[in-house]
Amino acid sequence: MKHLVVVGIIGFAVTLFAGAARTSAQPASQQEVQELKRALEAQEESIRVLKQRINELEAPPRVPPPTPAPVVTEPGAAPAPAAEAEARMREAYTHVRQSNITDRGNLDDKQQPAPRPLDYTLDPQFRGYIPIPFTVFMVKFNPKPRLDMMFDTDNAGNDFRFVPARIPVEGTPQHGGGEEFNANANGSQIRVDMRAPTMEGNFRLYYQNDFFGSDSRNMQYRLQHLYGQYHGVVGGFTYGIFEDPDAWPDTVDYEGPNAVIFARRAVLHYTLGLTDAFFLTLGVEDPDAFIDTTGDPNASSKFRAPDTGFNVRWEPGALGHVQFSSIFRSLGIQGDIVDDDDVFGWGLNLAGSINVTDNDTFQFYGVFGEGIGGMGNDAGFDNSDAALDNDGDLEPLQYVSGMLAFSHRWTPRWRSTATYGYVNLENTGMQAADAYDYTHYASANVVYNIFKRLTVGGEVLYGFRNVRSGDDGDVVRFQMGLVYSPFD
Repeated sequence: MKHLVVVGIIGFAVTLFAGAARTSAQPASQQEVQELKRALEAQEESIRVLKQRINELEAPPRVPPPTPAPVVTEPGAAPAPAAEAEARMREAYTHVRQSNITDRGNLDDKQQPAPRPLDYTLDPQFRGYIPIPFTVFMVKFNPKPRLDMMFDTDNAGNDFRFVPARIPVEGTPQHGGGEEFNANANGSQIRVDMRAPTMEGNFRLYYQNDFFGSDSRNMQYRLQHLYGQYHGVVGGFTYGIFEDPDAWPDTVDYEGPNAVIFARRAVLHYTLGLTDAFFLTLGVEDPDAFIDTTGDPNASSKFRAPDTGFNVRWEPGALGHVQFSSIFRSLGIQGDIVDDDDVFGWGLNLAGSINVTDNDTFQFYGVFGEGIGGMGNDAGFDNSDAALDNDGDLEPLQYVSGMLAFSHRWTPRWRSTATYGYVNLENTGMQAADAYDYTHYASANVVYNIFKRLTVGGEVLYGFRNVRSGDDGDVVRFQMGLVYSPFD
């Protein structure tokens, strides 16, 4: 490059020499003077550019500063987002709001799958969701492996779940039998959650399954949820209008208390926001009834109308929530011996979860009605909605249940829950001697978060069953459960 500078200087000198020679020979015209000035300016600009290029080549190379590594708080946790990224995210997700409901992080989480009213969500930051390119949608795939190990003092009647309705009673070959140990992973789940937080209407498409499709074989597929939600409308397979998933207690037992309502079915719901804290949901659902046909072996159920109902929720915020639910049903039967018959069923349910202190939570369920036993988490294992009476007429069975639970958080990692449930079903004279009469359920546990998403718990359970004949049976179970979830 220095040779170029020399050449430029020589060229500049030759130009000056030629101009001087011409001047000495004859006077220069005004035009020739302007041409010489322009040539001089051009040479000066060339020299400046060459010097700048030489300085750039001789300067030491610039090294970019190192990029800081993302901060990871624990195994499986996502990198902490930058403040600017969080601000952009909040600005983009203007159509979602933090739900007034507290996500309690139960070992068997039933809150995350529940549709939320209006534009509310439990996690407005959408942690774990992956944007789908060239669309407004994002999706979270969340497999949740689970292991349960159980030790029973006697035959519990079900090796996979704790079901008081299946405890063998005195006088049956299955009663007693001594200690038993069982283990399974049937409570493992696969969850897929699709959202569109930049759209109005709180769009959601949710799927979930576990592997409790059989009580005699392990790892049998069972659908739990598959529904879509948009602008307050929910359609698909999910929680019924009569169920309150936010009031389920934190049990290690995957099945849960006998007295809660378990009514997952095909639904069409519409939710209205009455105020910021009150919500009304109207529903039309698959009747999915369970009728005891003892007295006419060839009889079968029939339904003249869908189940209909409504619930009203109060979500005041830090206090918790209360839900009042109702259901109305048409239960029918047709057979060879009895005439075609149908009866009216109805039910009322008051449930809730109250935050007594920052570390103490109280849950409750109170259910009463006729023709609703099949919706019970325990009575639903039998044909408990309606039965034939001594005159051969169909009669809805009166159902009463109550559940109380109390949870205490000892430390940020340790917590405990004690639960009690009672169910009573009124029988008819035509039902069999072993028909469901009443059951008790009690449990107490200690749960420890090894990591935020890796949890282990130990629990002791007691179940008691009484049948129409007056025979009864009970059993004690010791259970340990281990659950891992990549995302909340």
